[in-house]
Amino acid sequence: MKKLSYNLLASLIFIAGSSTLAHAAEDEHAKEAMQHLEKAIESGKTGDTKTEAVQINEAEKDLVQENKEKPYTQPSKHITGEYPRAEHDKAAFDDIEKAKAQAKTGHAKEAADAAKKAEIHIQDKEQSK
Repeated sequence: MKKLSYNLLASLIFIAGSSTLAHAAEDEHAKEAMQHLEKAIESGKTGDTKTEAVQINEAEKDLVQENKEKPYTQPSKHITGEYPRAEHDKAAFDDIEKAKAQAKTGHAKEAADAAKKAEIHIQDKEQSK
């Protein structure tokens, strides 16, 4: 009986540790995405649209990786406020697309503004877990 209890305890500790590591990895991708967006915003302020576009693409890759590691289902019927994480995620990707389009056309300030909005949505997404 004692051996069974120790095995059960060890299993619970392993499961708890595994979920903590997965959550930490997810947070890491969100942090990296926000860092890339910060760099894009700084590049936009200096007018460097090439670096801005590269940083925005890297931020998008980090968000995609975060969603692969911890996917969530999209509701079939959208009710505003019911799935805040999904709403912020969609808004962040929409703003990233706007920022990419603005950077490609050479509008550094507009791309930086869209990147800042995406960064805010990522922060809100992380807080709404």
